[in-house]
Amino acid sequence: IDSIQNFYRVYSGVNKKSADRVEKFLKTIISTKDYPLTRLKNTNSTELSKVLENSFRAMNIAFMVEWSRYAEESSVDLYEVVEAIRMRPTHKNIMLPGIGVGGYCLTKDPLLASWSKQNLFSSSSGLSMSENAVTTNHNMPYYAFQQFKSLFKDSKIENKKIFMLGVSYAPDVGDTRYTPVELMYRLLMKNSCELYLSDPFINFWEETQQTVSKNYNDINKINPDAIIISTGHSEYKENKNLIETILKSEPLIIYDTVGALNDREISSLSQSHLVKVLGRGDI
Repeated sequence: IDSIQNFYRVYSGVNKKSADRVEKFLKTIISTKDYPLTRLKNTNSTELSKVLENSFRAMNIAFMVEWSRYAEESSVDLYEVVEAIRMRPTHKNIMLPGIGVGGYCLTKDPLLASWSKQNLFSSSSGLSMSENAVTTNHNMPYYAFQQFKSLFKDSKIENKKIFMLGVSYAPDVGDTRYTPVELMYRLLMKNSCELYLSDPFINFWEETQQTVSKNYNDINKINPDAIIISTGHSEYKENKNLIETILKSEPLIIYDTVGALNDREISSLSQSHLVKVLGRGDI
């Protein structure tokens, strides 16, 4: 509800009368005092603004997917580099590495825009960069899985106990629609892994029909072979209790796909565990 009421919105109508009525209606929902409405010239403009915004975000993420692999190959901490770049006000919106893209919008809107260009407006070509961004983001969980699999070195991943921290598609939301964690989950299941799921915002994962625990302290009861931090929830960052819980475990593999662990935590955990952070080639 907060994301609906407290956010900038565009609107339009098929004529002035309808646009005025839309404005009147939106003012009953949106906190327009703090988030003024923007009237665009026509309804095509309002629809295009939606798919353009989401396509931009999808491409920004895909761009970072490509560079995260480059950073890993060149022994660079991409999180450190991005934070340094973000010091420039014009570069605040550069993304961080991650396991992929989920949610209802970014996974489809670039494709919807490309389809409309070709089918509604008689254009022979689509939006190739937007389409490629969707493909790149969709394939990221495959890459993350292969990297995780390689951490077992001589041993096989089959029948390993894996504890996954986070199943929602974005930090601090209880939403699993098109979450990239699902593909990672299914790849692990396909390889006969024994999976345990935890998420502070999810009780039941509808897409997989799995019950999800809110308690990461189960790690010590289960004694897993590996932990995957698969969603960047605030609860997993700068959390002494989580780190202490993991430190009490037998030696295991910790695979951080979202940069939740800081250097101090990585150093502490690395004394008894194997730690890998997606997008970091320096460890």
